[in-house]
Amino acid sequence: MLGTEICRRLAAAGKSFRALVRSTSDPVKKDVLKKIGGELVEGDLKDIASLGRACQGATAVITTPTAIGSRQQGDTFDSVDLHGQMHLIDAARAAKAGHYVFVSVSGNLLKRGENPLFDAKQAVENHLQRSGVTYTILR
Repeated sequence: MLGTEICRRLAAAGKSFRALVRSTSDPVKKDVLKKIGGELVEGDLKDIASLGRACQGATAVITTPTAIGSRQQGDTFDSVDLHGQMHLIDAARAAKAGHYVFVSVSGNLLKRGENPLFDAKQAVENHLQRSGVTYTILR
């Protein structure tokens, strides 16, 4: 939901955008993204090659996905929120994207070992900070 709203706001501001969508994504949501002017790239955070295609030529990457509530096979905090997000950072760096925006959680919640999602978010923040990519972390 957050990603779609960000895309709506980009479109309303006259900005072009590309959206990473899965082959299994809701066709209605894909149509909405197309109708507001989005370029859709099919892929998945668990498919490293697709991340390179999605980042190619990007001036910025804004990432919002999480495995919370996902019904997709193989979606876990480890595969999506940790490794998938780290691979996306690496793809953005390789594509020389100018800026990376990571949606995290409140810093007050980032206490190691208490929650696997929060642990993943903290690890991704650390990876991003070491990546050399210009970034913003939203908490």
